[in-house]
Amino acid sequence: MARKRKPSLAEELSLYDSKKSQWLEFHSGEFVLISDATIAGFFPSYEKALEEGLRAFGIGKDFLIKQVVEQEPVFVIY
Repeated sequence: MARKRKPSLAEELSLYDSKKSQWLEFHSGEFVLISDATIAGFFPSYEKALEEGLRAFGIGKDFLIKQVVEQEPVFVIY
């Protein structure tokens, strides 16, 4: 029987959602780097977080980079 696969980055997004309110106090505006249940750190820019993600996890491993913000931006595509 085939095992049901979890959506990509679901674990990382869940961890972000559960910690966001705590992180807003000290890391507001920074970019958090998460892979699986590992929080690899907070960075001042997306580029720095990406650089560290590639160094720490490599190109073949999924990782999440997300800016810690109180209000999530809304993007509209027409």
